[in-house]
Amino acid sequence: MTSQVRAIPVYTAKDYPRIRQLPGADDMPATWEEWHKDFEASKAERLHRRDFTHAKVLVRPGKLKGWLHENSFSATEHTRQLYAQERLDSKLARQEGRRELERILIASRQQLFIRPRRAAYHPLNNGLFGLFHAVVAGLVFAWLAHHWLG
Repeated sequence: MTSQVRAIPVYTAKDYPRIRQLPGADDMPATWEEWHKDFEASKAERLHRRDFTHAKVLVRPGKLKGWLHENSFSATEHTRQLYAQERLDSKLARQEGRRELERILIASRQQLFIRPRRAAYHPLNNGLFGLFHAVVAGLVFAWLAHHWLG
């Protein structure tokens, strides 16, 4: 699943030399300062065009190296871009999953509180109801007669 947001791999000054040492990374500028200058220029151009469909993805050398090894790739510009896009898509999918779970929880809570309360209604059987009262009345009269008549 590729999102509509395009990933832009970014590097810290500390990590840049280690990433440049990876096989295939010789297409990168020699120093982080050069890379950063190019990055800022492209960022300014995107801002000028009002192109807000890009997201920065921080690339760490250890994780990139493991991903490259796992997929049998070298660290070319294309594969670094592919790695960053994969990380971004994964992050966006997790966020969407959390939002969906949140919506489900909110909906279930609303159902608990908004659901109409219904009391069970069982109509009384008049025959049994009358019989019960007759028995109780008979017992009350028998008790009264016993106490009054002694």
